[in-house]
Amino acid sequence: MTTFNTDNQVIHFSDKFGLITDNQVILTKLHGNNKIRIDSIDKINLIKRRVFYSNLFIFILSMCVFSFAYFFFESEKIQMYASLVIFGIVLLVYSLLHKFYLYKIVIKEKDNSIVEFQTTQLNRKSIKEFYMTILKKVPKNQVK
Repeated sequence: MTTFNTDNQVIHFSDKFGLITDNQVILTKLHGNNKIRIDSIDKINLIKRRVFYSNLFIFILSMCVFSFAYFFFESEKIQMYASLVIFGIVLLVYSLLHKFYLYKIVIKEKDNSIVEFQTTQLNRKSIKEFYMTILKKVPKNQVK
C-alpha cells in the first residue's frame, strides 16, 4: 500500500482494492467504483476462511491413483506399482496438509447496506493492510 501526503489529507492507495482518504473509502477494481464515507461505516470485519475444495480434489486423486495401481498393475511391473503407490502416498499427505485461504472484508454502513470484497491468500498482506488502514480511520466509538 502506498501513502501520499497532500496539502490537507493523507491518501492510502492500494492497486488491488482502491483508495482510502481521511473521509471516504473508494473501491475501484472490485465493483466498479464504490464510495463509502468513513462516518457512515457502522461495522467492518476481516474474515479468513479456509477452502477445502482443493484438499478434497487432491484426496480423491490420490484414491484414484491407489485404485489404479491396485487393479491394473500385475506383479511383473513392480517398479511401476511401487512408484504409483509412493505418488499416491505423497498426494494423500499433501491433501491433508495443504491449506488455502480466502480473505473477505465486510463493511456494513449505517443505512444497513453491505459492501463485501474478497481475495485469495496471494493478496493476504495487501488486504490486511487495507483493512487495518480503514480500521484506523474509523473512530473507535463508531465501530461496534
